Amino acid sequence: MKESFELSALAHIPLGRPLSHEAFDQWLDEGLQADMDYLKESREVRKNPSEHFKPMKSVLLVTQEYYPMPESAGPPPFKSLRMAHYARGKDYHFWFREKLSQIAGKLQKDSPNESFLCFTDAVPFLERDFGAQAALGWIGKNTCLIHPKKGSLFFIGEILTTLEGPNETPPPLHDFCGKCRACIDICPTEALDESRRLDANKCLAFWNIESKKVPPLEIREKMEDWFFGCDLCQTVCPWNLKLFKDQSDFEQSSGTRESLVEELGFVLRSSNKQLMRTLKETPLSRAGGRGLKRNALIVIANKKLQELKTDVSNFEDHPQLGELARWTLTQIV
Repeated sequence: MKESFELSALAHIPLGRPLSHEAFDQWLDEGLQADMDYLKESREVRKNPSEHFKPMKSVLLVTQEYYPMPESAGPPPFKSLRMAHYARGKDYHFWFREKLSQIAGKLQKDSPNESFLCFTDAVPFLERDFGAQAALGWIGKNTCLIHPKKGSLFFIGEILTTLEGPNETPPPLHDFCGKCRACIDICPTEALDESRRLDANKCLAFWNIESKKVPPLEIREKMEDWFFGCDLCQTVCPWNLKLFKDQSDFEQSSGTRESLVEELGFVLRSSNKQLMRTLKETPLSRAGGRGLKRNALIVIANKKLQELKTDVSNFEDHPQLGELARWTLTQIV
């Protein structure tokens, strides 16, 4: 397969203290991280990376666009289910980190006495903060790093190194959000506000990816047909709209009724182990087998797919999903 990696940008800055550490502390203290306790447990590491990643002195910030998805990421795990753009292929922790390792390998040859560590978002590191410090974008009202030419549909990777960083950091990019509220207004659960904070307790992507629980009724109904993640606050952004070559990509609607029935039926009928084998190298594996079945039940309810009534009924006595299955049955009659 032809390699199609084209890095958006690369910047080198000192490994200092993140500028947003006080705002991050306040966000945690208000409980806006929901059940993601790992964020609270690692707050000191995120606030003081130079202390916790010794002897690293600087960081190379690398961005990689994921729209369109690079060929190296492979085909989407499902063709009809509605999911966030970043999940339409192989897990970026595999292919993006491989690219970072290639860059680090070249740097190692030039500086054999230095050390290099490659990360995506698998370690506690406020990468968007450092991305803004490196002038790779500004933090938008949707809480994403936005570049005026690249939008926000890109991954951020970092290579921590013992190399000395430059004496000066580049001037920050201008904040072009202005008075725009498109991302705030489109969010179905009002998870965003003007202060550029995301309340994960309301975020659809939290509920259908990170959470291990069944969402409350008010969240289920607003999930509509989102099976994994939610891109509404990004796809509506004017800085991303110009990237979409056709309207269907922007709208991200699910497939035909027949294809939805086929793919959601597969999710419900497969064992958790079978699902994880099928999806082991995709972002969808993060939700786990039970999480994906939870998501499937909600989509079935919201799309009123009576064709899957029998499959849903099989979960009525499930210890974790029973209540959700019974609710789904009331929605599809």
